[in-house]
Amino acid sequence: MATAQVYGWSRGRSTLASIRLCVLQFVADPQWLIPSMIAPVIFGLVAFGLFANSGPDFLVYAILGAGMMSMWGQTLYGSGWATGQDRVWGTLEPTLQAPTPYLYVVLGRVLWNVVSGLLGGLIVYVVVVTVNGAGPTLPNPAEFALLFVFVMLTLASVGTLLAAAYVYTRYAGFIQNIGEFAFYVGTGCMFPVVLLPFWTNPIALLFPPTWALDALRYNGIPGYVGFSWGFGWDMVGAIATTAVYLGISASVFRRVERQVLEKGSLGDY
Repeated sequence: MATAQVYGWSRGRSTLASIRLCVLQFVADPQWLIPSMIAPVIFGLVAFGLFANSGPDFLVYAILGAGMMSMWGQTLYGSGWATGQDRVWGTLEPTLQAPTPYLYVVLGRVLWNVVSGLLGGLIVYVVVVTVNGAGPTLPNPAEFALLFVFVMLTLASVGTLLAAAYVYTRYAGFIQNIGEFAFYVGTGCMFPVVLLPFWTNPIALLFPPTWALDALRYNGIPGYVGFSWGFGWDMVGAIATTAVYLGISASVFRRVERQVLEKGSLGDY
């Protein structure tokens, strides 16, 4: 029991230390303000202008789309860079050899990226609501807020998987550049996936945020028509795919740790 408590404390302390370091890096290098906070605000204002005369429900589309742009940008670049920065700085192998599993270090970075993305989404909300003069009308604001937090968790699962996968590729930057808007459109961040060609739907359903965003719209937009199976199965699909992503990530990180312990480096990659 005492040993388990020590391990739990060590992992929690490593995650908190990782979050603290991310905050300091964010403050010291404010270039992330552009993709995570400034660009989404501009995008949100453009979306609001396009949807201004389309009814009150479309205000949710404008806010949700621009807010998701902020959170996904942070997830793709920040979480993907969670392992890339260690490779560039030469700290990947030493960190992997520490007593605490590397997954908990990456988890702290991913959590900070989600939180900073949420901050960008909050800024988008304030700006768009100020311009509109009133906030969106939600049937159940508390439930909507909880679902929005769940959407953040699905994004975190994608970020964790990206961080794990980027260890094994030298093309992380290429993947980030081509994946940003493909994922943004393909998962329904700005508009429902059902509006896309049917052949894209099975691909989109491989990603947890697709399910979670559809459930969020069912909750927040009266009369919304998304996937035919409705809110309940959206939640089941989101939870299941998130669990699969986290399971794959944990498996990959364990494999990486074993390889570093055996060879002493990841020079092959």
